Amino acid sequence: MLKQLQIRYQTARSLPAPYAYFYTLAVRPLPDKTVQVDLAITYPDRDDIDDDELIAEGYTRDDDFSWSGQLPRAWLQVITELVNKTQLEPVSEDLLEEDDDFWAISLETDNDSPKQGQPKKPDSWQYLVQELIQATYEAIGRERPFELIFLDFINPQGDLEIRLTASFVERTVDVVTGMNRKELTKTIPWSALQRVMTEVYTHDYDADDAQTKRPKRDGQWLNLGGEEWFDVSEFPTLATMFGKL
Repeated sequence: MLKQLQIRYQTARSLPAPYAYFYTLAVRPLPDKTVQVDLAITYPDRDDIDDDELIAEGYTRDDDFSWSGQLPRAWLQVITELVNKTQLEPVSEDLLEEDDDFWAISLETDNDSPKQGQPKKPDSWQYLVQELIQATYEAIGRERPFELIFLDFINPQGDLEIRLTASFVERTVDVVTGMNRKELTKTIPWSALQRVMTEVYTHDYDADDAQTKRPKRDGQWLNLGGEEWFDVSEFPTLATMFGKL
């Protein structure tokens, strides 16, 4: 059983401000199987960047973030699973190339002595930590759960509406399917969310061509939680993917 996890991470030296960041993360299981999380993220070297440039890139002057709190037991399960299959190798900052991220992980479990190092396969950790950061943003109300709506007005069986809501705090994905004035609600596996988001964000959506009101005419439309409705009739793989949810 996991006793404690600590991570220090910094983006590669080649990544400039305002994109560069580093964080420290500590995770500790609690007796009720929830997890205590302590997170601090810092975005360095932004003093010489104009506010207008930061805003244009989707940032602000003060994006540094810290949070301390508890996440539900679903997080303990997924973190423990990754810890159990993680292999660490020695960290050597001197050998890092300009494009290499810095990782330093400390693990302590009931069944083994403490371990330190960098993960041999960091991609899984990168993805999980990004989900965890999103969960902390959601926990304090900085961001809402991920939401999208897909409308299909050319479905031969009738007008179709699919609403998907994913809570990163709870690690749950709920899908409401509406057709012919009937609705079906179901929960799909969390692992399906990555497939959905990969397909959704594979395509480019032109904000200049978006509608700001809910469409009522023929076509297929996608809303990603904002005001914009994008015509996605030219992306048949989206309709196929949503049809399988």
